[in-house]
Amino acid sequence: MDSLVIHCQPPVYRQETVHQSCVIERKTDGITTSTDTLWIEMPELAVMPEENDAEPFLIMAFLPAMAEGRQLRVEGAVSRDLLVSLAEFRDIWHCWDAKQFNNIEFGSSQLLEGKPGISHREAVAAFSGGLDSTFTAWRHKTGTDPGVIDLRYCMMVHGFDIPLWNESMFQLMFARCEETVRTLDLELLPIRTNCRTVFRLNWLIWHGPAVAACLQMFKGVCGVGLLGGTYGCKGQLFPFGSNPITDPLLSTAGFRIMHDGIAYSRIKKFTALREWPAGYNALRICFTGIDKGIIQEGNCGKCSKCVRSLLRIHFEGLPVPESFPGLPSVMDIVRVRPSVVDAHVWRIVLQEAIAKRQRLSLVLAVAWMVFVCTLAKIVKKSLQAAGIWGPSFP
Repeated sequence: MDSLVIHCQPPVYRQETVHQSCVIERKTDGITTSTDTLWIEMPELAVMPEENDAEPFLIMAFLPAMAEGRQLRVEGAVSRDLLVSLAEFRDIWHCWDAKQFNNIEFGSSQLLEGKPGISHREAVAAFSGGLDSTFTAWRHKTGTDPGVIDLRYCMMVHGFDIPLWNESMFQLMFARCEETVRTLDLELLPIRTNCRTVFRLNWLIWHGPAVAACLQMFKGVCGVGLLGGTYGCKGQLFPFGSNPITDPLLSTAGFRIMHDGIAYSRIKKFTALREWPAGYNALRICFTGIDKGIIQEGNCGKCSKCVRSLLRIHFEGLPVPESFPGLPSVMDIVRVRPSVVDAHVWRIVLQEAIAKRQRLSLVLAVAWMVFVCTLAKIVKKSLQAAGIWGPSFP
């Protein structure tokens, strides 16, 4: 039997920084086959989680353990609330893809008691400078709707989209994001983690739990962790790493994970952010630029994410944010590299283009992207059925 054991380690405090870690031990038939140290590092807060609190690491390791088919054991403290929620989390992901995610058993050596008195009206939000997190920060800091929560902190994680080895790039992007959120009188805190070097799971399906785990580090000072949703209610994609069904199941005793912004399409988010020029003009959409080293000058404007974002901005007649080079041409659209995972989002863009009565050449270019991405998806599934291409997600 394969298993994964999480050994919670005492936190290390140095120079106003907290280094929280655990040892990830993989076993086969009771024999240790590998060990890794998983860690999260952040500035010290007024109140930190309990020293034996293993909940962030359990949340990080849960989907990878399911993907590896390993029973999961935690040598540390976990709340009863999280254990109950993770049972449903497990069942949902197993139902979505039983071949990819095994129905594992799990448990902990200790129960963690929730601390009373933390205000559930104070929140921390994940922030990357992208559309979803920027909108979440703006909405909760300036909105008056009853659903708005008192946003106290934003966090930006080094080790997610920007790898740990690229310290200079993270410092550059952090400084820009810090300047942006400061216009809302918000504090941006840097978080570092090596989770993507310990677990190699597809980031599209794992980013939600990874972000939620880092948000849990704020449970001593906040009662809610805000995770900006990628899709609006009419464009939801299941399964997807961050979604309104499984994100809330990563809540713990006294700390609620909230999937934010489901009522807003991406077009609505762009439109709303025009009221916050600092956030709108500093939007960081592009991932391709990180690899090419050009993100220092803004978004590339040519990759799939950039082109789709610029098209939506064009549909609404909004000005191009200063972080983009300009609107894409029809040739820029059809030259975008087709991707299996992009068929769904290109289909949404096509519906939006038709609804907004865009010119025929632009509609046809978007329709072409729907066709080639859908074709790529069909070919991939056919190769998987024939045993030529191994199972993967999505």
